[in-house]
Amino acid sequence: MTTKTQKFTAVFALLAAFTLGMGTMCGCSFFTQEKVAAIHKTVGTVLDIAYTAGGATLVEQKIDAMVTDGKITPEQAVQLKAAAKKSYDALQAKLTELSVKDVTIEVTE
Repeated sequence: MTTKTQKFTAVFALLAAFTLGMGTMCGCSFFTQEKVAAIHKTVGTVLDIAYTAGGATLVEQKIDAMVTDGKITPEQAVQLKAAAKKSYDALQAKLTELSVKDVTIEVTE
């Protein structure tokens, strides 16, 4: 069972990630390639915190509640949990890929 603090942390982290993501996607010329890469890394970190602070547990609890309510079978619940984990891992992999950029450093004399 998750506590109120864990739920608040998960919701806050998801909102922060969404806000950062929207800022990244807005297409402002303010964002350089390095800044966008740093934002992707930050979003990945925030999502990871939300996931480990109770987000994964909340998802599993909701899926288990669907089984209890008779909306899905236990076999479907196992598949749904695996799909949720797989999609989270794919999202983190993509954010990691986007956050790694080659940066050229020039020294002027």
